[in-house]
Amino acid sequence: MNTPTATVAQVSPDTPEAAALIAAAEAELALNYPPEHRHGLAVDALIAQNARFFVISHEDEPAGCGGYVVFAPGHAELKRMFVARPHRGHGLSREILHAIETAAAAEGITRMFLETGTLQSEALALYLSAGYHVRGPFGAYAESPVSVFMEKPL
Repeated sequence: MNTPTATVAQVSPDTPEAAALIAAAEAELALNYPPEHRHGLAVDALIAQNARFFVISHEDEPAGCGGYVVFAPGHAELKRMFVARPHRGHGLSREILHAIETAAAAEGITRMFLETGTLQSEALALYLSAGYHVRGPFGAYAESPVSVFMEKPL
């Protein structure tokens, strides 16, 4: 599902393009959330947890990223979804989310989970429109006043 100006590729999180996008995502989240309320994995943790990671390029420039980590048989968590500000408004987040879900389903994932922040209104709108529903904490997460937990059957 690549548009003429966008392509999605599965990459290692430690490629320069992926690492730069992860750093940009963390910097943006740091503006609104203290460290204890930011749950994004660092590059080394993504690698250690065997994350399947993707970068979307828009007009030949790395524009966004995202991936997933399998945490139980058939269950995965969406991690590090991000589109850089200059590339927003082109449907790239929807496109990379679709690529991630397609890859996860192809490897037998039947349910995708995620945690996002209450201030991430665009992310919340994307996930709700893509079929995710709000639920309570999962895995090692605890209730948090700034977290929204969601899931979707694939």
